Amino acid sequence: MKSLITVIREQEDAAEFLAWPGDFELDRGDHVEEVHLASGAALEGFAGDGAGGTFFFCGEGGEERPVEAGKDFVLVFTPEGRPYSPLLTE
Repeated sequence: MKSLITVIREQEDAAEFLAWPGDFELDRGDHVEEVHLASGAALEGFAGDGAGGTFFFCGEGGEERPVEAGKDFVLVFTPEGRPYSPLLTE
């Protein structure tokens, strides 16, 4: 199974929709200042937003890692490539 990010990269329409109105761009993963987690775990930028924010994979591994996009936001993807949240229902 392909990762969600791989599918977004391959589907131009999806990438364009996430860029606008979603403000999520996979080609903007460079962060201008040095940042780190208090735990010392690695951060890998992979996307950005229009306000200059960066989305990071946290820790070691592949795209199954948690994602950090701000001090109060962590997004975890399920093995099926869906965002996990106990607040989301299907």
